[in-house]
Amino acid sequence: MLGLIEKDLRLTLVRKQTLVIFLVMALVMGMSMNGSFLISYLTMLAMIVGTGSITYDEYDNGFSFLMTLPFDRKTYVREKYLFSLIVSVAAWCFGAIVFAIIDVVRNGGASLSEIPMMTAVIPSMYIATAIIIPLQFKYGAEKSRLALFTIFGLIAVLVLGSKSLLKDSITPVVNIINTLQNLSGAVIILILVTFCGIVSVISYLFSVQIMEKKEF
Repeated sequence: MLGLIEKDLRLTLVRKQTLVIFLVMALVMGMSMNGSFLISYLTMLAMIVGTGSITYDEYDNGFSFLMTLPFDRKTYVREKYLFSLIVSVAAWCFGAIVFAIIDVVRNGGASLSEIPMMTAVIPSMYIATAIIIPLQFKYGAEKSRLALFTIFGLIAVLVLGSKSLLKDSITPVVNIINTLQNLSGAVIILILVTFCGIVSVISYLFSVQIMEKKEF
C-alpha cells in the first residue's frame, strides 16, 4: 500500500510545474476572494490530481505491468481512495494555512473562526471523488472527466436553484433548507461525513467489482 502511495506521489510530482502554476493562481485568488473559495479550489484541485493518478496507471498499458506486482486488485482500489483522501486533506490544510496568514495580515485574524466550518469542504469534495473513481475504472479518463464536469454543473444549478426557491415562501423545500440552516455546524459536518462514508463504501464496492472483472 505504501509503495503504491509513493508511486502516485512521484507521478504527481512529475507535473510539478503545472501544480506550481495552479498554486500561484490559488494564492492570487486568495488575496482577492474569501477563504472558503481558496480552500475549496485547492481541495478540488487535489481531488482531480488524486483521481488523475488512475490515468497515469492506464497509460501505455501500465495496468498490465502493475497487476504483476505483489498486491491484489482490492489493495490497488483501496490505495486510490486513500491517496485521493490524503492529497485532499493536505490541500485543505495548505489552503487553511494560507487563508489564516492572509486573514491575520489583513484583518487581524477576524475570520479565523470560520476555518472549522470549512472542514465541510473535504467530505463534500470527496463525495465527487467517490463518484468519479468507479467511473474512471469503468470508462476511462475522458468519459469520467465529462462526468466530473456534469457533477459540478449540477451542483452549481442546485445552488443557484436553491436561491430562487428561497424567494418562494410556500415552497416545501424552503422548510427543509431552513431546518438545515438552523442546525449547528458540528451537526452539519457530521451529516456530511456520514453521507460521504456511505457513498464511499458503495463506490469502493463498485470499483472492486469493476477491477475484478477487468482483463489486462
